Amino acid sequence: MNLENVGVSLENLEPFRIRQLDLNTSNQIAAGEVIERPSSAVKELVENSIDAGANSIDILYSNGGKSFLSVKDNGHGINKMDLSLALSRHATSKIDTIADLTSIKSLGFRGEALASIGSVSELIIKSKFVAAGETFEISSSYGEATEVKPSQYLEGTLIEIKNLFQSIPARLKFLKTDRAEGISILEVVKKLSLSNPKISFKLYEIKDAENPREILWLQGSTDANGRSERIKEVLKNAFMENSHQVDYQNERIKITGYISSPTFISGNTKNCYFFVNGRYVRDMSLLRYTRMAYGDLLEKAGFPSAVLFLDVPSEEIDINVHPSKMEIKFKKLELIRQSLKSAVHQSLNLERFNKRSHLSKQAYSYFRNDLSPNGYRRNDHASNRAKSLDLDVDVKKELIADKKNDFTYESDRLQKLESHELGTPKAHLFKNFIVAQNDNELVIVDQHAAHERILYEKLKAQKYNQGIAIQELLVPEIMEFTSVEVDAIIEKQSMMKQLGLDIERFGPASICIRGIPAALGDVCPKTLLFDLIEDLEDLDTLESLENKIDKVFSSMACHGSVRSGRILKYEEMDILLREMEKTPNSDQCNHGRPTYLKLDLEKINKLFGRS
Repeated sequence: MNLENVGVSLENLEPFRIRQLDLNTSNQIAAGEVIERPSSAVKELVENSIDAGANSIDILYSNGGKSFLSVKDNGHGINKMDLSLALSRHATSKIDTIADLTSIKSLGFRGEALASIGSVSELIIKSKFVAAGETFEISSSYGEATEVKPSQYLEGTLIEIKNLFQSIPARLKFLKTDRAEGISILEVVKKLSLSNPKISFKLYEIKDAENPREILWLQGSTDANGRSERIKEVLKNAFMENSHQVDYQNERIKITGYISSPTFISGNTKNCYFFVNGRYVRDMSLLRYTRMAYGDLLEKAGFPSAVLFLDVPSEEIDINVHPSKMEIKFKKLELIRQSLKSAVHQSLNLERFNKRSHLSKQAYSYFRNDLSPNGYRRNDHASNRAKSLDLDVDVKKELIADKKNDFTYESDRLQKLESHELGTPKAHLFKNFIVAQNDNELVIVDQHAAHERILYEKLKAQKYNQGIAIQELLVPEIMEFTSVEVDAIIEKQSMMKQLGLDIERFGPASICIRGIPAALGDVCPKTLLFDLIEDLEDLDTLESLENKIDKVFSSMACHGSVRSGRILKYEEMDILLREMEKTPNSDQCNHGRPTYLKLDLEKINKLFGRS
């Protein structure tokens, strides 16, 4: 090609030639992958302190870590001869060869953190090696390192960072406010502290040089319950009061930690922490599998809280996925899914009637001992003595009309009933709620939600045992469709038979319903068929056939459950409570909502000022 003919000269092409970047520029570019913000630097430095065997780590920062940041530990320190090497890229004491990546035991291993931080800040490292008698230091200003020299005595290592990203204005302007960056630092320290309960962590913000503000102070503990105490300190909410311990192990994987009760949920994943071999990781698979393991116990849009520690053979994972080391790849992802499912199921099934103290606390909060039911300040009781008390309470007359059902005539039997977990029925309120009493608690049950769960579990049990019992209709129901729709429905005929719905073709454009699931009782066959058709439409595209069938059962149970607005007799309420006590997962309905709540007698007394 003649360059002159196309109007291009060699001089014009010069900018397009390939060139080798200078070391300082390449280091600053590489630093952007490792150090995204001040909290990234904190993470890398604290991980180094943990790897150094420290049991006490202090973190200080100002202006969200932009102007100043320091991490001090009492670990084994850095040898004088290694200080200058510590600021070189890919210099590490954690691995020697590529083969070591399959058996990494430390948090750090890439040898990039200190070099990356040093290339984008003013950095000082002061350290006393455990076997040495002196302290030495080295400093770096945006990649330009000084000579190693003696320093003021200290134990362990102190690293100070000043003016982070001042050399990269583009990166600096994308940092968030000081407050937001400070919160990010706090979150990093929390995560690292959860997996290291034996280490003491102190976090301070410097606004007044004379009086740094304490943000977090966690004392290390070697006690057996140190992890649970650390979780309680870090999360500072009702998680531990509403959680279940996880302690599961199979031949390859061990899972420990805590998961929340199915009713203790939030609208985001903020309170989900996963650690693999002691390393905090961000992995959507772990979150998805944990949520799936709850199955029908969770609300559709809710997320559980979880602090889970997975011990996996190092050869089964790859942590060298991203410079931040927070992403991970599992060699056998299906094994992880099955293990998490088993761990969550085992934990939730350890005891009947899951912890739900947050529901009771929420109920107590609705009571106001200085407000009347309509929200106004109470009037003088003396002026209202002539007025009648009108409560919208539907107490069944049948309960007192017959002496067989009159509570005063059956004290012995009721005392026995009140020893049950859900007690004995006392009233029926607002055509939907059963009020019961056990030895020392008031129990309020949502009849529709409770019965829905009972039917749902019966359908599942029948399906996975002897098959769903079918009740033949005295008069079969005929439904009209198009011929194309009938063909599509008949393709699912065998599946519907397994679900308890007996159908057959009735002419070219009709379906005959001959039987329905016996457990559902009196339901509308046509409505049931319509809903099943909709539920089964995407059956072949779902990740798990078992999960989909359970969703179909949930829809069927909703059809057959006792509806809100139906007034129950005493015997019906009693049977419902006893069935709940025998039914797995009866704490929540099929949609994850609670089926009951309890109010403790002692706390009820306090609401009324009784001691």
